[in-house]
Parts: sequence; structure tokens; C-alpha cells
Amino acid sequence: MSWSSRTSRAALFALWAVLALPLAPEAAAQLGPAAAMDPARTASLSAASRRIEDHFVAEVARIAGTTPNRVRRAMPDERRITSAASRLISALEVDLGAPLTPEQQAEILEADHARKLSLMKAREAAGGR
Repeated sequence: MSWSSRTSRAALFALWAVLALPLAPEAAAQLGPAAAMDPARTASLSAASRRIEDHFVAEVARIAGTTPNRVRRAMPDERRITSAASRLISALEVDLGAPLTPEQQAEILEADHARKLSLMKAREAAGGR
């Protein structure tokens, strides 16, 4: 076995040994907020998110003069839609069979903005930042 072959193998073994070591708690905590959130914070964030979403649905139902169930059915999957509020307004108009007034549309957009701010604050609070 040549000297360079032994050196290469030693270097590979050293790299493997370093990568196989578990991360120190401080390093693991720096990976991001998802790694740092404990189960209690995760549950708290989930409950806060549900309350915020329920309030938004109730507010839109009040504005549109319909039921919360109809609003929930009309809500698009926000993870895939860039303008969920606009899609919600369109879906509600189809479901209700009549256009919403410009005032109603503006109120729904305001409620959506307030919902997004509340969700952002809840995530920040849960992350402990």
C-alpha cells in the first residue's frame, strides 16, 4: 500500500468520524426554529393558528352574509395559491350566486391581512424570538 493511498484512507476515516459525531446541543439549536420548538410550543402554535383561522372564517361569513361552513368550502389551499383572499372572494361569489360589493371585498381583504399578521406573530411567539 502506497503512502498516498494510506493518507487518503486516513483522511476519509477522519472525515467519516467527524460526520458520525452527534451535534452538540448548541449546534443543534442553531439549525432553526423547527428544531428548537418543543412539543408544548408546537401544540400552542397549532391551537393559536386554529383560533386565528376560526376567527377569520367567522369574520368572512359575517361580511359575506353566509355560514362559516360555506366559507370553509370556498377557501383555497393557501400553500399553493399566491392570492388566497382573491380566490376566496371569487369562490364565495360563485357559491352565493351573486357578486360581493366592493366594500365586502375590501373588508375580506383586510380580514385576510389581519389573519396573516396574527399568524406571523403567533409563529414568532412560539419560536421564542
